[in-house]
Amino acid sequence: MSILEQIKKELPWLDDNLSFDLTRGKPSADQLKVTENNIASLALPFEMDGIDLRNYGVPEGIPSARQLGSEILSTPFELTLALDNSSLTIMQQVVSCALHLGFANIKLSKKSKFICPVPGYDRHFKLLENFGIEMVTVNFSTDGPNLDEIKTLLEDDAVSGIVCVPRHSNPTGHTYSDENISSMFDMFAKKKNNFMILWDNAYACHDLKITPEQQPVMSIAKNFNLENNLFIVGSTSKITLAGAGVAFFSSSECNIEKFIDYRNSITPGPNKINQALHVNYFKKVSLDAQMQALRELILPKFNLTEKYLTELHEMGLCDYIPPTGGYFISFESRKPNAEEIISECANLGLKLLPLGSCFPYMQDPKKNNIRIAPTFPNLEGLDKCLQIFSSVVKKLN
Repeated sequence: MSILEQIKKELPWLDDNLSFDLTRGKPSADQLKVTENNIASLALPFEMDGIDLRNYGVPEGIPSARQLGSEILSTPFELTLALDNSSLTIMQQVVSCALHLGFANIKLSKKSKFICPVPGYDRHFKLLENFGIEMVTVNFSTDGPNLDEIKTLLEDDAVSGIVCVPRHSNPTGHTYSDENISSMFDMFAKKKNNFMILWDNAYACHDLKITPEQQPVMSIAKNFNLENNLFIVGSTSKITLAGAGVAFFSSSECNIEKFIDYRNSITPGPNKINQALHVNYFKKVSLDAQMQALRELILPKFNLTEKYLTELHEMGLCDYIPPTGGYFISFESRKPNAEEIISECANLGLKLLPLGSCFPYMQDPKKNNIRIAPTFPNLEGLDKCLQIFSSVVKKLN
């Protein structure tokens, strides 16, 4: 009897019409409903801060939205921009600007290399790959990227940057300690005349359990004279509405001036109506209350996922780090069989990211990593996903 036949016999509710998807970190319908229910009573704003929101202009974003971004990212108001809905788009524009125009302390080229902690975010890797920037990898230590590996890579003059998700890292869940960040920045300072720190703080507010506090990264950068090297992004996409959030950008004053000048060639201004709508939303619902409502929906899904993974771990079949927040859990099989697991799950109606997705160039050296994104299905659907996944792992090991 094949593995497929064995599992179908063990899970009698399975049929060929079922389809499950754990590929992307999408908010669930219930999460989006939290915002929808609160936003429905708000009138569409056309004026705020003395600004006509209907018209072009205000490339830095309206002041009230910039203040919101400052609170989310823990960055100074005067150094925080409120832009459109995607922080990934901002990152793409920042890298493009660094390549074509350059910033105060950065001028990238096609010979530049970026350090990428792995496992990491697939869209970061694709973004850099699209620009022809070579990616070199470092593994994680307990409290952030491996410092010894970074030190070795920095000996290469072509290494000109790093891309990080410093809180609840995607997908491993690591939260960088202040000590780890300071040690990295101390090394980066030796290359500060041409080094870019892309700091994607996508999960700044997404604590599910007690998570260590982090010092504002700008203050750490200032200790090492790296203000001109640091580029911080984040958004409300997973806080309010994934398809209609507001993204934020923060860097030094001269970098902001350069970036606004660059963006003026591609847009006459951001969506200020959406910015003002978010400002009014958080006057009605505090950020803490919003995150608590989301936490109540997300945490049970993480607890359920951990229950299945803990069983597999205790059987000696996998390793994983229990996250304290964010949107993902990183599964590592004890065997180099992630591709088989993904394939067998697909045959049973469960879609997972392809092998190597959390590594540059889709190259997982151990061939054992799978990112699990538990937020989108409802709890009953997630339980079925995990039954399929767990059964496949057991059969293949």
